[in-house]
Amino acid sequence: MDNQLKQELTKIEIPEELHERGKLGIQKAKSEMGGSVKRFVKKRMAVAMIAACLMVPTGAFAYQSLLADDLYGSFDNVKKHIANITMKGYLLFDAKLTQAKGNLGKEQYEQFEELLTVITSAKLELGDKNGNIDYSEVPEEQLEEIKVALYEIQPYFDQLNNLPSSKEILTEEEYEQYIQALLTYETVMAQTGVSTPPDIDRIPTDSQEDFIKAQEVLNYVNEKQIGN
Repeated sequence: MDNQLKQELTKIEIPEELHERGKLGIQKAKSEMGGSVKRFVKKRMAVAMIAACLMVPTGAFAYQSLLADDLYGSFDNVKKHIANITMKGYLLFDAKLTQAKGNLGKEQYEQFEELLTVITSAKLELGDKNGNIDYSEVPEEQLEEIKVALYEIQPYFDQLNNLPSSKEILTEEEYEQYIQALLTYETVMAQTGVSTPPDIDRIPTDSQEDFIKAQEVLNYVNEKQIGN
């Protein structure tokens, strides 16, 4: 794990009741990840990266221009960069964009699309076959651009998933830690080469504690959102 990412994680302060989970050790974290915690983190990353959650018949888009094409050019173009993408996933992503355009209104959607372009462009340029980015390998200037985009777009993701805005329910410091945790979590997934949350024993030893701490942050934010 990159030293800068590690330094950011060391600044994160987790409520005692959540932090105690991490102190129980790596083995207990592994067993927890096999159950509800693992399911939560998978859901949380899906929210953060706007993985589609609508089931839409493929035929519904047969003769329509796709909003996803505005970002990616075409499904074939995405497939060149992200090997594991499927047409079904691409159409579901487009459905989510259609939902966003309807829910946000013209001005907000334009801002949303501009921010999303930064993220999707980074995925195509820097993502592995699963679309995950190892942010420890990203040049500092480009990393900052991605972080700013994610910082601004996360409330839109929350809104589209019918959740309270994480930016509003967290303190400024907590929100910055949340964005950092999302980056750290994805970095570990990229370093591990997986498309779903990995078991602890598949994570490089020097990244395991960082991964668990990032997970605790995501869990903390989830509990705050569900509790509101």
